Amino acid sequence: MSRTSSALLASALTLTALVVPAAGAQAEPPHLQVHYSDSFDSVLPDPDDPEGWFCGGLTGVPLHTDVDGYFSVVEQGSDGFSYFADRFRSTLGYTNPDTGLTYTVVRVRQVRDLRIVDNGDSTQTLTGLSSGSLWAYGPDGELLDVQHGRSFDTFGVDTMGTQDPFDDELTFIGSEAVGLRTTTDFCDDFLAATAG
Repeated sequence: MSRTSSALLASALTLTALVVPAAGAQAEPPHLQVHYSDSFDSVLPDPDDPEGWFCGGLTGVPLHTDVDGYFSVVEQGSDGFSYFADRFRSTLGYTNPDTGLTYTVVRVRQVRDLRIVDNGDSTQTLTGLSSGSLWAYGPDGELLDVQHGRSFDTFGVDTMGTQDPFDDELTFIGSEAVGLRTTTDFCDDFLAATAG
């Protein structure tokens, strides 16, 4: 998971759009670290979801999100490539509209670029690391699920023929995951915990 593949980077990327051009104007390599913090409410399913349902047909599911993290871009090595990293903690509260009960998911994660290979045709192959932990809690605060692990994710990167890393388009190629997982289905867990 890397670059624009994380939805949580949206606020950080907005800030970087203001900072990176100034650095580029000085002909310095991109180097950026931005702290971001946000709290927002949304309703699931997302209006852009073509299936239009959430966890077995629920609609109008309130989701409260708090996120705090650091996003960075560093040019490293002799290849001149910009390496992205995002370290964050997020808390997501999903409320069952039928019962008013909330299922809370706390995530602590780091996603970062590990290796970038120039394919010689304005494309690159990027390998990223995503690692961290997740804790899920029922409405009464009882710990219901714990997950720890990491994945090595591979993406194809189209640089769009420019040196600007912020206009790159990524295509997911594959992932290799390792870690402990106590349950495997978010919807089953959410529905069971908030059934009332």
